[in-house]
Amino acid sequence: MQALLFHNPSAGQGDHSLRELTAALERAGLSLRVCPSKGEAVASALETAPDLVIVAGGDGTVGRIATRMPNRAHLAILPFGTANNLARSLGLWDSHRAFAESWRQARQVRLDRAFVEGLGERQRFLEAVGFGALARAVDHADKSGTEGIEAGRAAFRTILSHAEPRRFRALLDGEPWEGESLFAEAMNIPLFGPNLAIAPQARPGDGRLDLVVLPPERREAMIAWLHAPEQGPPPTLSRAAHEIVLSWPAGPVRQDDTCRDETLPEEIRLGLEQEALTVLVPAAAEGVA
Repeated sequence: MQALLFHNPSAGQGDHSLRELTAALERAGLSLRVCPSKGEAVASALETAPDLVIVAGGDGTVGRIATRMPNRAHLAILPFGTANNLARSLGLWDSHRAFAESWRQARQVRLDRAFVEGLGERQRFLEAVGFGALARAVDHADKSGTEGIEAGRAAFRTILSHAEPRRFRALLDGEPWEGESLFAEAMNIPLFGPNLAIAPQARPGDGRLDLVVLPPERREAMIAWLHAPEQGPPPTLSRAAHEIVLSWPAGPVRQDDTCRDETLPEEIRLGLEQEALTVLVPAAAEGVA
């Protein structure tokens, strides 16, 4: 089978040299074309995408490729990053060797591609678009060079403890929802940031986004949850919809793994594209949800 391989050698901390990776995949019967994972070469490579696109990297690399892929191509994620939220949400390959041995028996799952309008030109995203405390925490972690799951969670606790509540207004498939919240996250997958399942009910291919908020009276419960998120669901509120029209008063805003601080428009529209991607996952695997 013909396949494109996008490889990010700097992702994560594992040992995943390009030579070892290509050798294992070619022994498994894949005819590879190796492509850079950044720059203008990405778009030109995807214009002639074969049946399979393999992304070896973290969430940022996967998002950069998958949001630009043609619908006809299948996607396989080799999780070489630190958080690997997308791969964990869909079904995680243990290693590139496991994928090489079992890709013919892989299960096919759906991954919705979402869009946001109102923050400049219409843009696609895969994970989430967020506002408020969690977006600020991601921005702080990026600027301070914070690395690792536990360090990321500690940074989130610190930012959340000082965050000011904001008044939000939303229409979810036309139904109004408003109140005070410390953050607002429009989630396409269950996981966020350092492997935090803030939207455990979200399904990557169910055709809906989940708007997740945290009323200020639940701040302490959320901080406590951030110490042990594996022990139960978060104390957030969430509602699912095909389309979300959101009003949030001020930045920063986070789109997948990119943060920026800007003046926000009166309304931001978020929704899902009609055609989803097909992702190859291990036959027996299930996502974190």
